[in-house]
Amino acid sequence: MDWEHLQKTVYRRDGALRDIYVRQVSRADWATWMALVNRDYPVHWVVEGYNEETPASRIDADFIAHWWDERERTSAQATVFLEQIQVKCYFFADTELENDICPTEIQSLEDHERLMQYLVAVSLALGKEVILTEETVEDPQVFVRVNGRNIHYEELP
Repeated sequence: MDWEHLQKTVYRRDGALRDIYVRQVSRADWATWMALVNRDYPVHWVVEGYNEETPASRIDADFIAHWWDERERTSAQATVFLEQIQVKCYFFADTELENDICPTEIQSLEDHERLMQYLVAVSLALGKEVILTEETVEDPQVFVRVNGRNIHYEELP
């Protein structure tokens, strides 16, 4: 994929984040994702009222599982570092894995390839499709679909 085209489409500077989704996941899938990022990437994990002062370097899967069962939850977030690219996760729902990235952090074709390696790793670990889209809107533009090692770029304007 041509870097100039990626800059003008996927990573255009429009002020919006980009979403990474894995749909129809289970808590077992979430546990697999947490094990993957804990093992293979630097992580900062913070839960309001729990470890705000000292973010953890690993996500506690048992804590998150119990946290999802709470009626009134505080905020929880993890940052997965792909060098300078920060992949954010907020654990909104246990049925959909969502990550956010800021397009301004993707500054080269090498950065793009680093992000694609992460998406492939997630897809392989979960055995599910991973998509990169516009930030949550009614009908988001899908930019990339990843199935295992297969990376498919959608038709981009």
